[in-house]
Amino acid sequence: MFSTRLLYILAVVVAGTVGSLLVMQLWGSRPLVWTTPATASMQTKPGWNTLSGKPPVLVGHRGEKAFMPEHSRASYWQAALEGADYIEPDLALTRDGHLVVNHNEWLGDNTNVADIPSLSHLRTNKTWLDNGRSISVTNEWFIKDMTLAQVKQLRIRQDPKFAWRPQHFNDMFSVLTFEEYLQIVRNLTVDIGRSFGVIPELKSPKFYNDGRSYPRYFEDRAILTLSHYEWAEVSVEVNRSAHVDLKLQPLRALPVGVELGPSAWQSFDLDTAEYLSAHTRNVPVVALVETLPWVFTPGGLDKLSKFAAIISPWKDFFVAGAENVLRSFNVTWDSEEIKSLGGFISPHKFAAEAHRRNVSISPYTFYDSHQPMAYLCQQDTSLGTFCPTDKQAEFFYFFSLGVDYMFVENIVEARLLREQYANQVVA
Repeated sequence: MFSTRLLYILAVVVAGTVGSLLVMQLWGSRPLVWTTPATASMQTKPGWNTLSGKPPVLVGHRGEKAFMPEHSRASYWQAALEGADYIEPDLALTRDGHLVVNHNEWLGDNTNVADIPSLSHLRTNKTWLDNGRSISVTNEWFIKDMTLAQVKQLRIRQDPKFAWRPQHFNDMFSVLTFEEYLQIVRNLTVDIGRSFGVIPELKSPKFYNDGRSYPRYFEDRAILTLSHYEWAEVSVEVNRSAHVDLKLQPLRALPVGVELGPSAWQSFDLDTAEYLSAHTRNVPVVALVETLPWVFTPGGLDKLSKFAAIISPWKDFFVAGAENVLRSFNVTWDSEEIKSLGGFISPHKFAAEAHRRNVSISPYTFYDSHQPMAYLCQQDTSLGTFCPTDKQAEFFYFFSLGVDYMFVENIVEARLLREQYANQVVA
């Protein structure tokens, strides 16, 4: 196996190569110089419609999954080296109570778990409720059934559905704990000399809390861990007595002059989002929304604004609109209820309506340009008044709406487009 130092060098080399190729692709042979942190050179430029008046914040979706296996150590390194403003982990909970980083509740599509005979007996089927929707997954290995020791046997792979992503880093990196992720970001802050935001998403809290000693076990475990690493302050006391087994590493003091970046919570479970907001200070909550019709009304925004500082819808809500997107998800709604809440907000007005309530907007996910953008209008041009035809058109449209954060893949590409738009709006 490679040493940590060698892997760090490898990430630097890869990031430099990718950056050079993308600069050549998008800008020809002209040199491009940017400053650190990523938005520093644009802070004083007018023309941004964001709530802060500053350029949108770029969140590295699962690190830098366009080039590295998602949520791996190298994925987080590369996201930092490419200049992400935030680096995202997704949180899951093992059978023995350890917070680990993985997007899905299962492991078969992004690890080598199927190749490990000693874990074959853990393959099973599960059904659970997620925001009122029934989720059924068959013939999979679930994190909640595995101990940390079992999870640590695994190695992360690129999802084989995305064959254009580099496959030669497969099976090099183990699944990380939440604590290891936080240690990585702290170390990157020191080594690179700039801060990075952390933005953990709590995946399926009710699924992971089922069978625990109390119904907020997952949330409190995450709060205590983030607080220990100085990215959160507990504002309302949590059930510490249920977590006496949580053994976190002692902190090393940061060098003089080095400061940690900001933090935020994420969850699709709005009960969890509200709980996190109530129990931590100075950690804004991102309410992830996709299949809840009432959210996309004036009354819905009023309700969310009481605890969510940021609302994060699937990006097509800003293009095709709520009715069309919800229908594509086979979601129905009570027309009278929606009418009583003020009706569905027009897609191009949603960001402005959120800003009126002092709430930021963070659509997801802006894919690498090798991957289809996945808008409904690309199959039916009658859906929406605008349909992006390429990456630049997509980003410039969302920049014009005033979105505040963007979950992106291929961070170099996203930064180039942000810089290009910044130059355009002050021309």
